[in-house]
Amino acid sequence: MIKYLLLVLPLLASSSSIKVEHTQLKPLGKVLQTNAQITQLSDQKQTIVSRLSGHLEAYYVKPGQHVSKGDKVVLIESIELSKMTAEYLALIKQLEAAKKQKQTAMTLHKKGLTSQNKLSDAIIALENIRSQQNTLASQLSSLGLNPKTLKEATDQFILYAHDDGTVGTILSPLHTNVNAQTELVTLVSQNAYYATAYISATHAMHVSKDTKGWIQIADKSYDATFVQLMPNIDQETQRAKVLFRIENSPSNLLLGAFTQMDISLAPTQKVVMVKKTALTLYKGEWVVFVEKEHEEAEHHDDKSDHNHDEETAEHDEHDNHDAHKEEKESHDDHDEGEEGHSKHEEEEAPYEAKVVEIITYVGDEVAVKGLNVDEEYVSDGVYFVKSMLLKSSLGEHAH
Repeated sequence: MIKYLLLVLPLLASSSSIKVEHTQLKPLGKVLQTNAQITQLSDQKQTIVSRLSGHLEAYYVKPGQHVSKGDKVVLIESIELSKMTAEYLALIKQLEAAKKQKQTAMTLHKKGLTSQNKLSDAIIALENIRSQQNTLASQLSSLGLNPKTLKEATDQFILYAHDDGTVGTILSPLHTNVNAQTELVTLVSQNAYYATAYISATHAMHVSKDTKGWIQIADKSYDATFVQLMPNIDQETQRAKVLFRIENSPSNLLLGAFTQMDISLAPTQKVVMVKKTALTLYKGEWVVFVEKEHEEAEHHDDKSDHNHDEETAEHDEHDNHDAHKEEKESHDDHDEGEEGHSKHEEEEAPYEAKVVEIITYVGDEVAVKGLNVDEEYVSDGVYFVKSMLLKSSLGEHAH
């Protein structure tokens, strides 16, 4: 019993690391291996500008820092802002006076003590002041100030991030004077990354909406969805450019970095695909491990049961033998049965190696010949399966 436990425990420990999947039939065309550059679309980048002339007082961010929408970015002191806020406060008082003048003109007009022109002038004056106030209120709001809470003139305003992203570059040094169009900080949005692949003009003629890609990033492959074939040839490389969207990519990719990319071009054909981790070299050949068929084992069990019945019959025919001899023979048969069962348990492995022919690698998968569609195979934990088979092979040679 102890020997059986020692044999079973390693199998139980490794079984949790073994993952089984089914082969899939997928379309595949001619696979190109080329270089691709990680990039983003122009609308994924934002540049924060000053909006008003002034003096850079403080930066609240630094390059590489992640910011969320509404976070503080930079503080600016502006004489122009001081004038704007003072004028806005003055317009508030003028508006109150204009409202009273309008009300007085309306009262006098009803009593016939003033002309319609006087009433019209009062209304126009009120609306003119209100228009100036609304214009200044809109400008102050765009600078991050709330006009409704403004109690006194100020010369400071803060610029905020318009979206989530990462600070790229600080473009203007601290404590310098800037104007309304000065670029201060670049922010990179990290909600999507793209890859620009470089291929020959000949291969570009086979690019279509069904073109698929797989890009290698940090030893891992990511699916890439075709976006468009750029209309112009790159002047430096004299190659066509194809834009792909990287699916489920990390959020900290380095823009401008070059990496390897696989591209599947039309025409396509259906091929059997397995995970790349399922492939391994076994006895000098590329194999994929599949579940072992149990027909032979069942036949062996039936035969063992038949032999057992025959031995029982023979045992009944020799009841007149010596009791001690019968007990000894029975004990010997039991030992032999245990030894044979132990050998069978030691030699048997639940998987077998199936030789395959590699067609091509595509991302984290590989197209192969030699497996059926929807066939169950070991996709992960191949090392443990190989160890079991090698131990089983050594056990057979030992006998």
